Amino acid sequence: MVLVRVITTEGMVGIAEAPVRQQIYGETHQSIVAAIQDFLSPMLIGMDVFEMEAIHAAMDIMPANNTAKAAIDIALHDLIGKKLGMPLWRLLGGYSEKPVQVSWMVAVKDASAMADECARMQAEHGINAFKIKSGIDPEADFENFSAIRNSVGDKATLYIDGNQGYTLGEVVETVQRLAPLGLAWVEEPCKVSHQAQRKQVAKSLPVPVLGDESCFTPEDVCRELAAETVGIVSVKVARTGFYKSRKIINLCEQAGIPCLIGSQGDSSIGAAAALHLAAAYRNIVPPAEVSYHLRMTDEVLKKPLGVKDGAIQIPDGPGLGIEIDEAVFQRVKR
Repeated sequence: MVLVRVITTEGMVGIAEAPVRQQIYGETHQSIVAAIQDFLSPMLIGMDVFEMEAIHAAMDIMPANNTAKAAIDIALHDLIGKKLGMPLWRLLGGYSEKPVQVSWMVAVKDASAMADECARMQAEHGINAFKIKSGIDPEADFENFSAIRNSVGDKATLYIDGNQGYTLGEVVETVQRLAPLGLAWVEEPCKVSHQAQRKQVAKSLPVPVLGDESCFTPEDVCRELAAETVGIVSVKVARTGFYKSRKIINLCEQAGIPCLIGSQGDSSIGAAAALHLAAAYRNIVPPAEVSYHLRMTDEVLKKPLGVKDGAIQIPDGPGLGIEIDEAVFQRVKR
C-alpha cells in the first residue's frame, strides 16, 4: 500500500492508504505515487479542504487513477473531521455508533482446511460471517461451502465470491445447490463484460447478486441499477473515497438496493476508513469486509483495531481517529 498524507498550512495532517491492486485497477505502487506527486498534488495545493466539489472536479480532469484520488479524498476527510473535532462516522451520517459486524474471507484450498480456518476465526474472534472464494470448480465449491457450513453452524452468514469465473449454467446450478444450505448472496459470478448474461443470472437466481467489479464508480452503479444486474452493491472506500462512496450509497438507496462494505486487502488504516463509512449510513448492511488486517504480521497503528464478538469498535477520535506508529511504519515501508 501507499501511505498518503495531506498537510495543511497550519501543520495538521490527514492520512489514508492507497492499496496496490494492479490486476484489478491497473494502478501500481509507482503509478500511485507518480499520479499524486506529479499531477494531483500540484493541482490541489492552496485549495481549502472543505471545497470538496471543487477538489473532485479538479481531480477528475485526470481519468482513472481511482485509488490515488480516493486516498487523497480520505485524507482530506480525516482533516475535516480533525478540524471540526468530530469522528467521521458521525460527520458523514451518524447512523450508529455500535461496533461494526465483520466477515472473514477464506481463499480456495482443501475443503477441510477452509472449514478449519473459518471455525478458528469464529472461536478466536467471534466472527460469524464468511466470504468464500469460488468460481473455479463448481463441484469443489459445493464441497467447500458444505464443509464450512457444517463447521460454523446454521446461524453463520455464508456467501460466495465467484470472481467472474462461472458460466451461466454453472452459476445457476451451483446457487440452486447452495441455496438450501443457507447461501446469502453471490458476488460477481460471471464476467462483467457479459451484461446480457449477468442480467439473466440476476433474474434466475433465488439469492441476490452482489456487484463488485461491475461497480467501481457511481457511473458504473447507475448502469448496473438500470440493467437490473445487481441486488446488493459493494462499496469500497479505497476506490471511491468518502465523496463518491456517498453518491453510490444514495443511488442504491433510491433504487431500493442495499450496500455492503467491501475489502481491498486493507491494512488497519484502510479498515478504519471503512468502519466509519459502515457506521454512517442506514443503507449499508452487515457484515463489513473489514478483517483483512488480521492477516498482517505488523500493526501500523498505535491502537490496533481488534475484533471482539465478531465486531470492531469504531475509532472515536476526530477524523479517522487513528494514529500511525511511526517506528513500525519506518520498519516495514519499502
